Amino acid sequence: MERRKFLKTLGTSATLGIGSRFAPRGSATTLPIQSTFADVPAVSPGDVEAYFNEEKLRQAIDTTHSLKDIRFEVVAFNYPGWHSTPFMDRVFEKGWTEFEVLRNSKPQYPGHLFPKYPLWGYFNEADPEAAEREIEAAADFGIDVWMIDWYWFSGTMLFHEQLEKGFFQARNRSRLKFAVMWADDDWTNLFPARSPDAAAVLLKQRTDAADMLRLTDYCIEHYFHQPNYWRIEGRPVLGIWNLNLLLQYLSPDQLKRVFEEMRQHVSRAGLGDLHLQASHLPGFAGHESELKAFGFDSATHYHTFGWTYDGGRPPGSRTPYGEAALQTIRVWKETAAKLSVPYFPDCPVGWDDSARYGSKAAMVKERSPDQYERLLRAAQHFSAASSAQPKIIFLSTWNEWTEDHVLLPDTVYGYSYLDAVRRTFKSP
Repeated sequence: MERRKFLKTLGTSATLGIGSRFAPRGSATTLPIQSTFADVPAVSPGDVEAYFNEEKLRQAIDTTHSLKDIRFEVVAFNYPGWHSTPFMDRVFEKGWTEFEVLRNSKPQYPGHLFPKYPLWGYFNEADPEAAEREIEAAADFGIDVWMIDWYWFSGTMLFHEQLEKGFFQARNRSRLKFAVMWADDDWTNLFPARSPDAAAVLLKQRTDAADMLRLTDYCIEHYFHQPNYWRIEGRPVLGIWNLNLLLQYLSPDQLKRVFEEMRQHVSRAGLGDLHLQASHLPGFAGHESELKAFGFDSATHYHTFGWTYDGGRPPGSRTPYGEAALQTIRVWKETAAKLSVPYFPDCPVGWDDSARYGSKAAMVKERSPDQYERLLRAAQHFSAASSAQPKIIFLSTWNEWTEDHVLLPDTVYGYSYLDAVRRTFKSP
């Protein structure tokens, strides 16, 4: 059936069979599919040349490296902003989640396929039953690890309930490994904001050596000892989002010392050595050759499409996914060549945070599961040719609904993106 006609047959979430048992109490589960979504093509006229096809894949990366007998570990970033948490209850209202921002978002231009709603309805990820459903989907479709965004502001925590009340209480939690990435940025009000530069700061990130050791001890007590905590070569992994911000509060020598003390705390707890991972492009720009000296053991990107802002894309820009995919592959190559530590590639589903910034958002348009599958294959070949061990590939992301990079099934693409992951990494 033609895609536009198919979308018109979908109707509302009720006809899609979206159950209410996974929804937060008191929240709507009917997800409107606006008629404008069904009336536009997936690729706008004039942009077909940007499509990321097989020929462009072969031109962008050497696909002759054999993938036979290579075991790729697949790690999906997970943003746990889809349940209520005490701090955000105080800022907005009790029970608030970022699903409110998604619910209120609108298309920004003719042919804009956004927003995309959860096929399962709005659900509470901190509920063990909902967590079980997510874990089942991730494991069944080829994901090995969730790298969970973790928010710590000198002891004040946000969104940890998803992990501690949902994931930890799930009966099938052993099917999936997890790790935490300290999202050490200021917490700003993007819900929505006028522009990326106009978001009010809700929680200022201030840290020092003592605070980072308290953070480490919390992770030791609550996370690192868990049998399914993710380890690289036997070492528990702690991701750190923004190196540049840390260097606003600590000198390079102080940072080196605190990283060493963090390792000592982990070792004294009987957990071996700590694996520190730099996780963000702007967060180590200019420090690539110094990461090993700082104490990092590896690096990746939380979402390689970060150039939508940091690369100078103007507000309201619309970049075809095919262009973004090619630029992502270039970023892998250029970054790996500069780094002093192993680098693991990241494959973004898309990018569109117009739910937060409206017409001032920088958007990636015309994404599709087949183009994403080619990017996954590109990452396999990049990894196969790389000296970095083990062979790890990151996916951005499991559930960033208001930034339009979501692997979970939605009301436009269904399970197509998860199918792309399964075909790439679980095919015999």
